[in-house]
Amino acid sequence: MTTSPKRLLARGQIDPVGGEVTRGMPVLAQDGSMVGAVAAVVQSGLTETTTHLLLGQVPPTAVYRLIPLDLLDRLEGECIWLHASRQQIAALPSHQPGD
Repeated sequence: MTTSPKRLLARGQIDPVGGEVTRGMPVLAQDGSMVGAVAAVVQSGLTETTTHLLLGQVPPTAVYRLIPLDLLDRLEGECIWLHASRQQIAALPSHQPGD
């Protein structure tokens, strides 16, 4: 099975939230609780379009969750808000290196 190559970027323009997202930005669930920080902006290698944010845990762990752009609510100050609960975020697929 062949998957399309992906690039992990330190920053990227994210149209759904109308601004630039950078590595290290706090990510908040819909209730305002912090669920992690942006570890990378995921871009399709074939189309060069942003497809996901990679969520790193705070404190750091080896598990990184892929957040699809349709879960992004808004960019407020230096924080990204999601349309998702902590439980929904915990159930998101994890990033597998080499995918």
